[in-house]
Amino acid sequence: MKKIILLLGILFVASTTAQAACDYNCVEPYDLNNKFYTFVGAVSGVNTVVENSVEGLLTKQVLKVASADDLKVDLNSRSARDLKNGIFKSFELSGKNVLVNDIHLVSLALKTLCNFNYVKPVNNDVVFVEDMPMSFDVVMDQDSINKSLTHPRYRQVVADFNKIAASYALGFRVNSTKVAIKANKFYFIVGMNIPRVRKEQKVVFESDLRVRNGKFDLSQTKLVSGNLRLDVKKIDFLMNYLNPLEYSVKFLDGHNAKVNVKNMKVEENVLYADGVVILPKN
Repeated sequence: MKKIILLLGILFVASTTAQAACDYNCVEPYDLNNKFYTFVGAVSGVNTVVENSVEGLLTKQVLKVASADDLKVDLNSRSARDLKNGIFKSFELSGKNVLVNDIHLVSLALKTLCNFNYVKPVNNDVVFVEDMPMSFDVVMDQDSINKSLTHPRYRQVVADFNKIAASYALGFRVNSTKVAIKANKFYFIVGMNIPRVRKEQKVVFESDLRVRNGKFDLSQTKLVSGNLRLDVKKIDFLMNYLNPLEYSVKFLDGHNAKVNVKNMKVEENVLYADGVVILPKN
């Protein structure tokens, strides 16, 4: 039982940096417990007791690697034996004011999309016996995004960008980043060092918000403040590489999964997005 709790806890911090279309198929159940014993467990209430116990322990496990207000975990198993073997019907997780993997979110919800899910713990890691598609819903605002940009993971993204910019002689170095969402428009404020210019330059880019090919697309980006002149190619390179929104859906990390952002809307300067992530079988 401890292994399945640890394994499901890993799900909360195990996913992707890869982006791709997320078509998925649900497989027919197999390797299941004897139907008679599954029936007995259901009518006797044993399954419910085990599920409630695992949910409570799983909540504690998640809070060891993340923080969230109003954290809720719901697990639906076929039987206690199936759950012990890593087979379950569904798994849902939701929370508010979430911090996981250096990503801050106003809220996050995850839910499996198939009624047969099969995973196994191996050496403190998780092996997916079958693909596990999950839906996700995230809510972000400028404060949560800006908090994420202060953490080491995003600072490494900036450092990698600066290395690439130097190798291609793009002529500038990013020192600081910040976002603003005003009148449902997205603004990216960047502090730059420019060759032969002593003082750091603050520039503001404005972008429309949309989803394209399963990714956040900061389209129609233009320079709206600052004394610099940057060509379109440099602006596109900077925005695509440092895209704070794309970074903010990488709250899951580690298993080369496929992520597809399907819908996005901005209401009262708050961004709502949903999509599908597939954790591929190993």
